[in-house]
Amino acid sequence: MKDYYQIDALSASLLKTVIKQSPAHAEHRMKNFEATANMKLGTAFHAAILENDQYEDLIAISPKVDRRTKAGKEEHANFVESVGDRTIITHDQSILVDAMQKNCLAHPEVRSLLNKCYAYEFQTEFEFDGVNCKAMIDACDDMGTIVDLKTTQDASPDAFMKSSANFLYHMQMAWYSHAMGVHWSEANAYIIAVENTQPHGVAVYKMTTDSLRVGWELCCQAVKEYKHYKVQCALDEELFLPYGSNVKNLDLPIWAKNGVEEYV
Repeated sequence: MKDYYQIDALSASLLKTVIKQSPAHAEHRMKNFEATANMKLGTAFHAAILENDQYEDLIAISPKVDRRTKAGKEEHANFVESVGDRTIITHDQSILVDAMQKNCLAHPEVRSLLNKCYAYEFQTEFEFDGVNCKAMIDACDDMGTIVDLKTTQDASPDAFMKSSANFLYHMQMAWYSHAMGVHWSEANAYIIAVENTQPHGVAVYKMTTDSLRVGWELCCQAVKEYKHYKVQCALDEELFLPYGSNVKNLDLPIWAKNGVEEYV
């Protein structure tokens, strides 16, 4: 199977960047992707839950050495040489992964959802509105069940609702539904949220139909904007301005105005 990240196609992550910033930012991300430390932690956690039998083939734990010393530098260099294409995490991150995995798999709804899924890290390619697209779904079955694992600082209902909206998880799950050939109104889309700080609380959330409707509308909007951007680039590569060419008013967000007394 082709390396998912090497496939030149639109993904949920790129479409979310289109909505949050612009198609130009999405394309830059596509061409210059580099995993952050948090992303590597997430990758290791996914492997621990979804591909545990291949964990050592996918993840490499960096030795705990003093890289300020000659011996430490040499040991670390030898380790890096031996890694190959595995994702490197630190020793401290590996301890986090172990604790998160233990709590996650202890949750009865997590076990139930994962047991009913037939595919993990399911990769698919498809065409939408004339554009090559792709998706990699954490877990799914053939009855419209889609499961996504998320690490988070706070998995409590109010906090995670805000995180979900901010990171456009409803858009991502709607995209996955379409990738599976399931209409958003018929999808059973679940997010398993696991805290990456102690005590590593776990919560399972099901996306509402209305959330998925909004998410799919955003997907369609993002694809339309991306296609328009590509046409502009074809006509004049230097023409596209991510935020437009006009001057915009800069107001305060509502939260910054709350509690401020009015003076006349």
